[in-house]
Amino acid sequence: MDKTTLLNKLLRVTRQPFMVFANLEKRPDNTQETLKLLAKETDVTAGRIAEYLDIKPSSVTQIIKKLVQKGAVERIKSTTDARITFVQLTAKGQEMLTTQGSITGDLQDAIFKGFSEEELANFETYLDRLEQNTSSPEFMAQIDELFHDERTWENFGRQSSARFMKMREQMQKHHFEHFNGPFPHSFDPRKDFNDPRKER
Repeated sequence: MDKTTLLNKLLRVTRQPFMVFANLEKRPDNTQETLKLLAKETDVTAGRIAEYLDIKPSSVTQIIKKLVQKGAVERIKSTTDARITFVQLTAKGQEMLTTQGSITGDLQDAIFKGFSEEELANFETYLDRLEQNTSSPEFMAQIDELFHDERTWENFGRQSSARFMKMREQMQKHHFEHFNGPFPHSFDPRKDFNDPRKER
């Protein structure tokens, strides 16, 4: 199998909309993380939540308030010190946590169905190597050289969709010297970019 075919297959998989949902655990919100903490630990205070999430106490107060309103947690006074209030997970909160984890886990299981642990470990190794290659100074220099000409961007625009606009914005954030200028007046991404659905 040649490298172009491999890259095309990799891109087809990673562009699938469901990949966003399958990877929810990589971008958790503080509310979900609070529920996870409460499921793991007992006698959790607001201060402990603030420490765990590394956020301000005022933000924790809002999170707890929202979860109490949903019935996911409840405030419990300490039996030994009335000044201390613990935040405790309710049955509904546990259900919310389980449901979210089940959705994510089911999607991940479906994606990697049929892969052995050894194959997954090898796959991760290969992905790590790809990540290292594409973040190396040598690779970045090649990209900078390849895309220094505005006409290159026009050609890409005629063949693909707005994802190349995002790509360019990301490259500009890396301060590549050739990406600071505007697109030429003859290039209108709204007209020149094709609908990706028509490419199939």
